Amino acid sequence: MTAWAYAHEAQPPVPQAWDIIATRPAFGSLFVALAADRKCPHRRFFLGCLYLLAGDAVRTRFQTMPKVGLSALADEATSTGEVWVSTWAARTRALVRSPESFEYEVWCDPRDLASTPT
Repeated sequence: MTAWAYAHEAQPPVPQAWDIIATRPAFGSLFVALAADRKCPHRRFFLGCLYLLAGDAVRTRFQTMPKVGLSALADEATSTGEVWVSTWAARTRALVRSPESFEYEVWCDPRDLASTPT
């Protein structure tokens, strides 16, 4: 995954649903690191994976990722000091506090980051 992340013109290894296939809690720290790295050409993709990870956790009432794990990942993201991932962390904490604000299209469709929560 890291090799693909830094390959400038590389297409996703899987033509469809690569974000859904790739997004696993075990990769959370890697997603934070890649989304925070301004030199990573696919950092927007990994930011989308973070949104998908958080949204799916809240949507499933933390069956796909424990709340404590998501909180730890948000702390890790904040510690990077990078705006994109720090914003994701703040939005994730707000979503955890108010799960009723969850909107599938906003959190679980990382292909359109323009619609990420404000």
